[in-house]
Amino acid sequence: MTQQYSLLDICILCTVLVVMVGYNCNGYTYPRFDTRPLNVTAVAGQMKILPCAVENKQNYTVTWMNPKKILISHGDRRLMDDIRMDIDRSTIPDWNLLIRQVRYSDHGMYTCTLNTKPVLVKRIYLTVLVPPDINEYWSSPNQVVREGSTIQLTCNATGKPQPEILWFRKTVYSKIEKKEALGNPGEILVIHNISRNCDGTYECVASNGIGNDVSKEIYVDVQFPPEVHLLNKKISQRVGKETILSCIISASPQAVGIWYKGKTPVEQRWDIRTEIYEDDPHTLTLNLRIMSLEEKDFGHYTCEASNELGGDSETMFLYEEKARTTTPFAHFTEEIVSVPAVPDQSIHNGRNKYPYKKDNKDFLQDIPKDPVYQYAGGNGSSKNYLQFLCFILLCLSWVLTAGL
Repeated sequence: MTQQYSLLDICILCTVLVVMVGYNCNGYTYPRFDTRPLNVTAVAGQMKILPCAVENKQNYTVTWMNPKKILISHGDRRLMDDIRMDIDRSTIPDWNLLIRQVRYSDHGMYTCTLNTKPVLVKRIYLTVLVPPDINEYWSSPNQVVREGSTIQLTCNATGKPQPEILWFRKTVYSKIEKKEALGNPGEILVIHNISRNCDGTYECVASNGIGNDVSKEIYVDVQFPPEVHLLNKKISQRVGKETILSCIISASPQAVGIWYKGKTPVEQRWDIRTEIYEDDPHTLTLNLRIMSLEEKDFGHYTCEASNELGGDSETMFLYEEKARTTTPFAHFTEEIVSVPAVPDQSIHNGRNKYPYKKDNKDFLQDIPKDPVYQYAGGNGSSKNYLQFLCFILLCLSWVLTAGL
């Protein structure tokens, strides 16, 4: 069955086709541009162009409107009082919006419109990425805390997307700079029961993948009263000798140290002086050097240290060391001793042989005491004496050979 169309239906169909292809029955071309939504991403501080190209514009006017529905331009004339924005006409169809030094506040939906009937509208959403930045006002300054207290460090960072914050600590006890990662990522770092070993420079680093990472350093000074430690509580020395009394002082802030003899401060002289050596940021060694000891220098010495948080002291005793007495070497001397005679036997003294008989009236004979005889424990014969000398020479030869 053939369907019949009226003249009105044909005219309506023709009008729709003309609008769709942009021509009318007389060959008239309508203005058009791509009306599909477009997403554009920019980094804060850079320049960005929002595209809007119109074909066959004719006498129609292109206007731009920002996300706050404020008119930016009318034609190629800028209406908004913002010198960062301008109309870019690189080619004839182009009516692009150029934004210099993009700000985060520029993000949102922009509209490019053509005042046809119906009005043609192109929507462009601008996403602005912002590198990380640390807000000094809302972040913690340098801290001075008492040992044993709890502190909270804050690092406030902004950016798009939101930055991740990592914490590090730079130790002050090493010549080589080291960074130690602390805790979990976050804006706040809490340290409970802080000790003197936890002082130093704390650093927060903010990053979000846009631009360069940024960081902030917060110095934490942990203070505590002085602590005095003596290496020795007693020390001895002879008169006329040099001696050094050592005292180790730990404190923050650094303490004032002084030596006392009894209750009197030790005065500096040419032969008595104090010396200070820094061991680490909180510890120093305070020495008292006495060049030549006198009798009056012996006694009790006190090392005392103090700062605004308190004080501490330790006492040591310096006493005289007496000279040691040496025992002289024993010398062998030859003596005349009397020994009883043995009947019908001979007595050997290492030199002569004396026979004795029962009827001999000289019962006692004078025999010289021979050291070789005593040492060897033998009969003192000349043969044994020569053997002993050979043994001594052999030992001396072995010692000299081993020494070389």
